[in-house]
Amino acid sequence: MKITIKTWLSALSLSLLSLQNLHADSKTLERNFRQNYPDIPVKSVSPSPLPGIYEVYAAGKIIYTDETAKYLFFGNLLDVKNKKNLTEEHLAEFGKIDVKQLPLDQAIKYVKGKGERTLYVFSDPDCPYCQKLEQNMTSIDNVTVYLFLFPLKKLHPQAEAVANKIWCSKNQYEAWEDYMLHRKAPKNAAQCETPIQKNLALGQKLQIDGTPTLFLQNGMRLSGSPQNAEQIEQLLQEASSNK
Repeated sequence: MKITIKTWLSALSLSLLSLQNLHADSKTLERNFRQNYPDIPVKSVSPSPLPGIYEVYAAGKIIYTDETAKYLFFGNLLDVKNKKNLTEEHLAEFGKIDVKQLPLDQAIKYVKGKGERTLYVFSDPDCPYCQKLEQNMTSIDNVTVYLFLFPLKKLHPQAEAVANKIWCSKNQYEAWEDYMLHRKAPKNAAQCETPIQKNLALGQKLQIDGTPTLFLQNGMRLSGSPQNAEQIEQLLQEASSNK
């Protein structure tokens, strides 16, 4: 079938009109969302794969709603056919940071093997998920880790005192590993200047609200502990090949 210039122009006009309407709907949603929830800072609004439903990235989370923003729902949007968790993928993308901007002097650095891969970890010494992460890390090699002590006192009242003692230890990483793997607390008096408060302020800036939070060398964010050492190894491999 021959396509005439008139037909092509008509199709192009319809496409442009659809894009304009889509843009208008997103703007309407953003306006309604800000009016309905002024205390929630909106970072991004985009259409979801579901007709009439939009994805709102705000306060480090993804929220789904329609253009009225009257009702909100949270959860994972799955692409079952392609075996993808779209919510997790988009959160990881939104949560990316420029790791070159991290103040590494506020972190405990330790190198395993050649240290060719890099991992940045915000961790609470009394967080059970952080302890699980350290158990998994014992079998990971060829990595440089920058550990930011990040005690969440509201959840773990003694964590900051422990973090201060770990930082003030002669061998910081050994003290960290002793505590996380063997629950052996440092015996020093923690009488030194520590970066703990700076780390907490940095975490607020980076919208870190839980531990452990990891950043790969490509800036990708991982909230929560990977399930096992194999998953950590896979993530490190992927990040090092996609810097």
